[in-house]
Amino acid sequence: MKYVAKPVVVDAHVITRVQMSTKPGHILLARDGMKGADFEATPEMCSRMLPKEGDYIVTQSDGYVYLNPKEVFERKYRPAPELDTAQSAY
Repeated sequence: MKYVAKPVVVDAHVITRVQMSTKPGHILLARDGMKGADFEATPEMCSRMLPKEGDYIVTQSDGYVYLNPKEVFERKYRPAPELDTAQSAY
């Protein structure tokens, strides 16, 4: 049997700066459009990839946040048309 996923709408920001955190194993990431609000990636988030500039921080509608390499993200996602709240609720 074959399955098809429902369309997924996410919020995403390009990583613009990467630096080590003072917490062991954590990495601070600056995001486009988010001045002064660094995102702290946990060791679990970085277990599959080490983020670099140009990669993405992705937040799903259920609040789950993950890192995605630029090539993977841009192959899977495209900018969404403006949606009203009734359309974006799943």
